[in-house]
Amino acid sequence: MKKGIPEMKEFTDILLNYVEAEDIKACDEFKKDLGLASFDTVCLSAEINNTLGVKCEPADFIMHRTVGEFYNNVIKK
Repeated sequence: MKKGIPEMKEFTDILLNYVEAEDIKACDEFKKDLGLASFDTVCLSAEINNTLGVKCEPADFIMHRTVGEFYNNVIKK
């Protein structure tokens, strides 16, 4: 069975764990934690749009070094 995006709460919890810890891990590590190592940023941004209702472009994910930057600049704005 292929591992996909977790349920919304789990997805949000994983995201917030990175942000609250001010984790300096790259977004690639965040994708791996979500089981998305084989997904590309197009798939991930679409899932963020669908799961969190946030407008997210693939380039948004590439532009940010850390999950915290991504969260602050894309999701919180």
